[in-house]
Amino acid sequence: MDPPIESDEFELPTETRRGQAARAIEGVCTTAARWSIPLFVPVGCLFFLYVVGGYTAVSVGIWTPEYAFLSPSEDVYLAWLGLGSGITICVGTGSLIGLAFLEDGEGGMHTELSILSAFVGFGFGAGTVRMTYTTVLATLL
Repeated sequence: MDPPIESDEFELPTETRRGQAARAIEGVCTTAARWSIPLFVPVGCLFFLYVVGGYTAVSVGIWTPEYAFLSPSEDVYLAWLGLGSGITICVGTGSLIGLAFLEDGEGGMHTELSILSAFVGFGFGAGTVRMTYTTVLATLL
């Protein structure tokens, strides 16, 4: 019997489950961060135009809505635009938080400031969602 012939090539060890999970989380966070910026531009612009344009039209007397304008509980358009903006902000900043924590603490002060600002943005988006989801659910049901 001849001994088995072994290859001279180095075989990479198989990736651990932790590495696979980290790679999957990184992929999801990267994709969410890349999609949230182009999504927020139209939603945020529509929200801003509705608030500023509507307030100007109501102040001048051009438009008189049947509902309480800019009321989160009665203004359905404000609620839908606010919910869309809030969800987009939460997805974008949440993915940035996830990517920063996957970095393993490398980056110093820049990373800490990025995480802090991302948490502030996430809180703003979550607060907007909290204020508007009841009105949006009422319109759906």
